[in-house]
Amino acid sequence: MNKVFGYARVSTLDQNLDTQLDILQRAGCQEIFHDKITGMSTSRPALDELLTKLRAGDTVLVACFFRLGRSRDHLIRLLSEFAANGIHFKALDLGVDSTTPAGQLVLQIFAALAEYDRLSLLEKTRAGQLLAAAKGKHMGRPRGVKPEPLAKVKKALERGLSVSGIVNLTGISTSSVKRYRRLLEAQQV
Repeated sequence: MNKVFGYARVSTLDQNLDTQLDILQRAGCQEIFHDKITGMSTSRPALDELLTKLRAGDTVLVACFFRLGRSRDHLIRLLSEFAANGIHFKALDLGVDSTTPAGQLVLQIFAALAEYDRLSLLEKTRAGQLLAAAKGKHMGRPRGVKPEPLAKVKKALERGLSVSGIVNLTGISTSSVKRYRRLLEAQQV
């Protein structure tokens, strides 16, 4: 049998849950979970417990849309997981109901906006990297070859050691050992 679970949260310890709890009880929740913690806290014991009880066909009901997730991205991730697992979601303050076409549309718009933000951030980051490169600034690991590690890798290769053997012996990272090996092989050609 499908269940209706409620979730309520207040963002500071001095706020009161009574209004949210009353709304959720009147809406017919069979079990209500609630947390009294800050919005940015990653620890939400009641929400975590609720998530373990959910099964396909169940409904998660909140009095206020933004109370479910700790951020917009977290909220959208939760809603995506609900949809993928056949769990319904309703937010009473906005009238969002994932079982209706209009509710599904609203949730898809939120997801699209989050994806747009993500792609926009990636684009800005890439533009910044290109600008830095155009100004001659190097991004990432320092360029060049360090003579001491190169000599160690060369000696170890001459002795027939494998990449992992060289890493274990010298403490030089696997990627650096491979890079030095390629450089030494290119010099021998």
